[in-house]
Amino acid sequence: MEAVKIDATKSSPKIMFKPEDRKLKIKGESYPEDSFSFYEDIFELMEEAVEKYQSFTLEIEVSYLNTSSTKSFMTLLDIAEDGFKQGKEFSVDWYYNEENEHAYELALDFKSYLELPFNIIPN
Repeated sequence: MEAVKIDATKSSPKIMFKPEDRKLKIKGESYPEDSFSFYEDIFELMEEAVEKYQSFTLEIEVSYLNTSSTKSFMTLLDIAEDGFKQGKEFSVDWYYNEENEHAYELALDFKSYLELPFNIIPN
């Protein structure tokens, strides 16, 4: 797998993946016009990670997601969940600003649908 770096824009988050870290980081706001197209390569990366790695962390720090981005994030989390259900050590670290109650509640909502380890961490 190759490293990925996508810089943040006004409407899309920064995305970083370093194969040696076995960690995909997503940070910023996410409300691109077409979130499914924006995240399509990231879905594929997550699917490859499920096939290749025994352990993997999805590190998320988002302050805002629009509706279509929320669906895209659920897809990413579902893929990570598949890895976990295969007996692999897949997990989520969700960072949020303590002053942003919406980001915290969003993390709680996602966590409630999943079985994989899902850490909600204030920063």
